[in-house]
Amino acid sequence: MNQYLKFNQHIQYTYGLSNDRRRMRALTGAMMGLLWLLCPLGNGWAGEPEASPSSKLIVRDVSVFLVSAHGKKLNDTALFRSTTPGYVQSRRLSADASESDKPAPLGLITFAGPATKDIDVLLEFPSGRFLAHWPSARIQSKRIYWRSQNLLKESPLSMQLSESHWLSPLQKADRLYVKGIDKCDRFILYDVELNHNPRITMSHAENGFQVQNADTYPLKDLTIMQPAGEKDHWKVAAIEQVPGIKKENKQPEAKSDPPEKAKSVDPLSEESLNKKKKEAQAKALQALGKQLQAAGALPKLAESATKPAEKKATAAATASKAPAVLVPYIESAGLSQAEALEIWRKQLVDLGLGTPEVEHVLRILGEHALRSDQATVVYCLDESYLDKILPLEITPFPDVVRRTGIVILLDADPALLKRIDGLIAQLGNQSWEKREAAQKKLEEYGKAAQAQLQKATSNKDLEIVFRAEQILGKIK
Repeated sequence: MNQYLKFNQHIQYTYGLSNDRRRMRALTGAMMGLLWLLCPLGNGWAGEPEASPSSKLIVRDVSVFLVSAHGKKLNDTALFRSTTPGYVQSRRLSADASESDKPAPLGLITFAGPATKDIDVLLEFPSGRFLAHWPSARIQSKRIYWRSQNLLKESPLSMQLSESHWLSPLQKADRLYVKGIDKCDRFILYDVELNHNPRITMSHAENGFQVQNADTYPLKDLTIMQPAGEKDHWKVAAIEQVPGIKKENKQPEAKSDPPEKAKSVDPLSEESLNKKKKEAQAKALQALGKQLQAAGALPKLAESATKPAEKKATAAATASKAPAVLVPYIESAGLSQAEALEIWRKQLVDLGLGTPEVEHVLRILGEHALRSDQATVVYCLDESYLDKILPLEITPFPDVVRRTGIVILLDADPALLKRIDGLIAQLGNQSWEKREAAQKKLEEYGKAAQAQLQKATSNKDLEIVFRAEQILGKIK
């Protein structure tokens, strides 16, 4: 009896508890339904929300190249000296202590987004060589390989740059840390020298410049920075694109039918004998004509001015000539350095670069593109051409990859030739200080002055000849 009562009490307790649970579940379901109705319709009915930019791994690769219009290499070792930190080993000569904090053209790779493990970064250079890189990587033949890099939100830096160094803002940027086996920083740096022959010519126009691009790739976002009359001001000409020459599509030659086998002919047949007789008569007439021409009895036939092969070559050269494009001035008045760089800031933002990458490029442009002695040409490399001369491979492939190549072209200013002639004449000045200053400036121009210096070696002034030979020896 007692066991029955206890069992009955247990059933009643369990039943009451299950009823309470049912009420709680019903109440919870009602509250969840109410919350769902109160939520914005866009979140409740549109399915899964889109991934935010912070959830995507974004890789930005931006390279700045310096090249002379008379040179054959991007970032030639003769154009500038290295200003990378001392712990970055470089094949390029180091800058003097007074210029060690000046920006220099470099390649930069940054990462933004979620932390990621085991990222491989591979840069190849089919025709060129690497001069420096950071962090440490493996160089194999024509490639440089950062293997098993971890992208972290927080990590101690391997080397801390001084506040005065021009690369120090990159260590404070809002970018992921790149940590390898033994080195860690917030970026990947590389200094590369690539074979490249610029085929750009420009001349003065009424309201800007005429620019010709004889390469097959277009020049994008082209700007020309010309020193203005006012000190530290530049007149800026710009255009969205300068097209290159179009490749001529060579049509495959139609295959001719194989020649039929020559039939055997009897040399003593009437047909063969008549043919030989006609050939002998033609030779006799040709010899007689030459004799009459030599005696003056017959006029000589006028030869064509150009041979057929030369005519074809001339026509091909004319057809492949690059069209001249007018690059107009943005404003008639000169712009300050900040105003001139602001033009490129907007273009770089439109290319998808973030604030750290934009500021990095602008620091280099401010040092090398805005010159007081000549106009410079700044443009973006075509992305397909950049992928050809400097392929980049990242494994596993990130969500977004943005590549930008900026070129600063020197020694293309048409007014530069007159300036060089004036400096060569100054080599024979009576003042020793002026002769030294002219020689130093001509050495800086390098190959841009080579042709005119070669002519100066035959000058009547022996001082000019002596100094011109000295400069040529350093250029070569």
